[in-house]
This record gives sequence, C-alpha cells and structure tokens, in this order.
Amino acid sequence: MTRTKPHFQNEEINALLFKIACIFWLIVKLMGWRMWTTYRLFPTAPVFESFDRVPPVIHVILLVLSLLCIVVLLFFSKNKFTMVGLLAVEIFSCLLDQNRWQPYEYQCIFIIFIFLVNANKPKLVIASFTFILAFTYFYSGLGKLNGSFLQTIWFQIILKSFLKIPSNIAGWHYLYYAGCLAGLLELIAGAGLVFSKTKKIAAIALILMHLFILLLLGPLGLSYNAIVWPWNMVMIVYLYLIFIKKQERVIAPKFIFQGWNKLIFVVWGILPALHFVGYWDGFLSSSMYSGKAPKMIICIKDTSKCRQLQAFYKRRRYRICNGQAFIELQTWAITETNAIPNPEMRIYKIIQKKLEKKYPDARLSFYFY
Repeated sequence: MTRTKPHFQNEEINALLFKIACIFWLIVKLMGWRMWTTYRLFPTAPVFESFDRVPPVIHVILLVLSLLCIVVLLFFSKNKFTMVGLLAVEIFSCLLDQNRWQPYEYQCIFIIFIFLVNANKPKLVIASFTFILAFTYFYSGLGKLNGSFLQTIWFQIILKSFLKIPSNIAGWHYLYYAGCLAGLLELIAGAGLVFSKTKKIAAIALILMHLFILLLLGPLGLSYNAIVWPWNMVMIVYLYLIFIKKQERVIAPKFIFQGWNKLIFVVWGILPALHFVGYWDGFLSSSMYSGKAPKMIICIKDTSKCRQLQAFYKRRRYRICNGQAFIELQTWAITETNAIPNPEMRIYKIIQKKLEKKYPDARLSFYFY
C-alpha cells in the first residue's frame, strides 16, 4: 500500500489538473469566441492564402466541435478519441487564422497532448507539466530583460499608469532600472520550479507575481485584456497543486526524455530560444508583456469610405497620422474579439493587404513600430 501511494497521489493531482485545464480552456474560448469565427471585421491571417476560401460556417463548426470536445473531456477525461479529435480541430482552426495562436491556446494544446501520450503514466504527466511551466516562466522572464520592457511596461504602464508615480520620480535612475528585477526574478523562479529545495518558494513567488498581474490588469487596475485574467488565475492553481500541495519530490528531469515527451523538450525548451534571433514567434516563446512586440497603426485619409470601422477610430492628435483618424490594431482586436492580435510582422502584412483590398478608396496608410 505504501509503495502505491505516490502513484495514486499523482493520479489524483493529474485528474484535477486536467479538469481545471478544460474548464479554463472552455472559459477563454467563450470569452474570445469571435476570434474563432469570421463573423467580425478584424481580418483573419491564415497560414496559406488558399484557406481564405474556407466558408465562414466551417470556422463556426470547428468552434462548436472544440467546445463539445472540451465538455466531453470534463466528464470522460481518459477518452483518447476525443483528445485526438480536439487536437485536430484546434490545429486546423489555428491554421485558418494565425491570430488564434494565443499563448494560452498553445499551452492548452500541449496540456492535452501530454495527457494523451502519457496515459497511465502519471509521473510523466507531472514531469511534462512541470517542464512546460518552468520554461514558460524562464523564457517570459528572459524576454523582459530589455530596454523596451523598462520604458513601455515598467515605466509607462506600471509606474506611471498603475502606481500613479509622477514622471520625475519614476524616472529616477534606481527606480527605473529596478524594472530589470521583474524579468530576472521571473526567470530565476521558473528555473527554481525544477529543484526540490526551491520549488515551493519559487511557486509562492510566481503566485505573488500573478496576483500582481491580476491587480494590474483587472477591474481594480487598468481593466485591460480581460481574457488573460482567467489565465493568471489558472496558473496560480497549477502552481499550488503541483509545487505546494503536492508533497512528493519534483520529478526527475530524465522523464522528459521518455517517449513523446521529447517533443515537449524541443518545443518548450529549445525552440523559444530561436525567438531571440527572429526564427520563432513571440507568442510561442512565452514572450508576454516584454515590450518588444511590434505594433501597427492604420491612418485613415477618407473615413467615409470605411464607415464599418468607425467604432475603432481614434482621433486624438497623433504625429504619425498628421491629425487624421487612425486605428491601433491591438485596440481594434481587443475591442472586437477580446483578444490581442499575434504581433508578428508577417501577420500584420497579411492584415494590411486585406484592408487595402477591402477599402481601396479610404487611402489607408500603415505604420509599424
């Protein structure tokens, strides 16, 4: 009986983790449902141009199938057929629009994957789950060690907009560069999750980070990007269940090299490093709120030729647009779909091409920064 206890403990934790992941995925799917259909003005950015010919109803069918699969898995968590079906639906749906490659979507796909390939191997599930979480924080922290994070996220958003610190004080040398600690501590905490002696303190530190993010972006703070609120909540639950509640020692790293788990090692451990040299997407590299993601502004010369977009216009003085009406692509996406666009230049170029074709007389100008 004593020998089998860790196995049952892993089984119980795994079952709970699986249900929580499914509930979270269901919530964010419903919150951002427009991103998963074409019943919106915000353009899609398919992987292949030919996918633009896929009828709108197919997008809806894929969304409905996805939701149904997730609900089925809530009650029949070991149904491999449903897991495979869900992964197939998600991958095809993401090929139809690269803006669907959200960090939380990517994470959920791989969580289902590790449960699928490690059926009846609870230690391997925990090992892969630990690896995903550890490298999510490691690369997220590493991505914040740059000047753009200090200026945009730390100085402008956290110090000035959230904490209301006056510019002359926020710009103090030591306070300004203290922002480097945010990325450094997240990186160190992520690495700390894989060691028995540090996993608990690392998890507590990361939980505090998520609580701060919820305060920053939530209703009591900037009330921004609501779809990431439940993601921060579920990450807190993951950290608590795996690294604080679970008393068994951290699973040995060797487990990540068994079977299909090698794919987890490559996708989460190696490929994100390519983002720093421009060969892998930021959203697939846990690069979140790093300040480095490019942005897109659409200047509108003749607003009468694209009245459909009027709800997304901004008219404050903007030097780039010479006082013309303009649209911030990120604001447009959040307003209409409740999700931010995938900030990659190839995707911006697809969107630019589609808007130029749809509104040729509006004399649109596009700026990237």
